[in-house]
Amino acid sequence: MRSALFLSLLLFATPLAYGQDSLASPVRKNTVKFDFTSFNLYERSYVFSYERVTKPSQSMVFTAGVQQFPTIINLGKGIFVNRDVRSSGYKFGFEYRFYLKKENKYPAPRGVYIGPYLSYLNFSNNRDLEIDFNGTKEFASLDTKLYVVNTGVQLGYQFILNNRWAIDLVFIGPSISNYRGKMTLDGNFSSDPGEIQNEILQGLIERFPALEDLVSGETVERDGKIDTWSYGFRYQIHVGYHFGRKSK
Repeated sequence: MRSALFLSLLLFATPLAYGQDSLASPVRKNTVKFDFTSFNLYERSYVFSYERVTKPSQSMVFTAGVQQFPTIINLGKGIFVNRDVRSSGYKFGFEYRFYLKKENKYPAPRGVYIGPYLSYLNFSNNRDLEIDFNGTKEFASLDTKLYVVNTGVQLGYQFILNNRWAIDLVFIGPSISNYRGKMTLDGNFSSDPGEIQNEILQGLIERFPALEDLVSGETVERDGKIDTWSYGFRYQIHVGYHFGRKSK
């Protein structure tokens, strides 16, 4: 359902916006937007951003909201999630945009832009597990925390329709990312806890392939920690409302 909505917006918004792009309109300095990309990828994701024009060709963007990892049923061979006891997550971000004067007919926040961005994501989960490695059911509690800091540069285009509605598309945003995390497994097991935890880690990698670069084939201890740097990128689509006093 979310994927269909996301693709529909991406496919139909662009031609509509180009049709409106030829209409001159007074400039407003404020835009509030909803992040459809996070809404499509994460569980219970409600992330908003506020863009404020600072100069005719520049703006600042502040982002904040909540988002959680999708519900997981299977964490590896013989490891199942009975229930999510606790799940939370949030996101903060900042961008500075330079709207390219030579490429744009209108002032910011309309047209092609480029600029740096910084974002911080925090995810926390506690799950009750059922483990069956050797035909005997055992139970455990898994507590997972993941912190991600991204810094990079992005290229995008923002459409302003009827001087009121905004469609903001980030085409490419390469970044350098720092991942820090901790996974704690509690319970009494007949099997090796390290073996169980590494099976869980492989299950997470299969569900979220981006995690593979974080573990680099290494094993983890009972209280496994991750602290590493990696390359990444982002693409986004936001839909929002453009408001404020018209510039003369």
